[in-house]
This record gives sequence, structure tokens and C-alpha cells, in this order.
Amino acid sequence: MYMTHYMELLTTTSNLLVFMALPVVLAETAAITELIILFSKENRPKLKLLNKLSCVLGASVFLMIDIYIFKEVIVPLTENSGWYGLVDKIAVGFYVLGGLIMVALGVISFNFFGNFLGERFQKGLRVGLLSAFLVISHVAMIAGMADPRLDSDYRILTEEKSSFSESVMSEVSSSVHIHEHHH
Repeated sequence: MYMTHYMELLTTTSNLLVFMALPVVLAETAAITELIILFSKENRPKLKLLNKLSCVLGASVFLMIDIYIFKEVIVPLTENSGWYGLVDKIAVGFYVLGGLIMVALGVISFNFFGNFLGERFQKGLRVGLLSAFLVISHVAMIAGMADPRLDSDYRILTEEKSSFSESVMSEVSSSVHIHEHHH
């Protein structure tokens, strides 16, 4: 089965929990509570606290995930030409972008800019960020579930990697063979 790196990351239960379940539950909680607060006529302090906690925890989780993805996935794949094509880059890139949006939402949740931005603008910004997160994260999921062979360059990319890997492996095996003769 052909999978993007996004889907490969989610193939273990622990990764599925860390990279999908936890951040999505926090983001969805933030979105739902934000909408209830927005349309509620009464003050709901417990709901506002739940909203703030889900935003701040979601931002923290996504910040750690984004740092990990950048360091352990994006940099090595880019340095080693390991991407499976454009669909693969879209899936991973939009996942990270969604995380950055949640980080921005977490920062806004601390109300650092409350006096400067005004309450109405800040509410609109929060709803806009949550909406952008939902759209971007769904693009990441759809691209992540797509067959990377949709990219016309996929075959060329994998053939180049395959011939590169074969040449590296033949060099390694010949050096091992030479090394054995020295003993």
C-alpha cells in the first residue's frame, strides 16, 4: 500500500493518539466551546475556562508536535530528497500550518492583546483562526490519506531513490567485502 509520510506517521497506536487524537480533541473542544460562548446570551465562566484550557493545551501540544515534525520529518526528508511528491508535502505542510494556527490561538487566549484589539475584534479573530484550523487540518487529512502516486513525479522520484539506494548499498557491500579481506 502506498502512503504519504503523514499516514505512515499514524500507523502505530501511540502515534495516532499523540499526533491525531489528543490535538484534534483539544482543537474540537476549543471550536465547540467557542461557538457556544459566542452565541450564548448568559455568562458561562466554566465554559470559558474549558475553552481557554483547550486553546492553551492545544497550542502547547501543537507547538511540541510542530517542532518534532520539523526536526524529525521535514528536515530529514528535505535533506535526503525523501518526499513522495507534492501530495506528501501538502499533507505534512498543512498539518504543521494547522499547528501554527493553534499556537496563535493559544497566544490570543492569554488576552495579551485584549485592550489593544478590543473584545469584538478578538472574538472574530478567534473564530477566524478556529475556522482556518478546521479547513487546513482537513486539507492535511485528505492529502494525507491520498495515494502519493497521484503526483505525476512520484514514479520518477521513487525510481531515482531506488537507483540511488542501490548504488549506496553496492558501495556499502563492496566496502564490507574489502574490509573482510583485510582481516
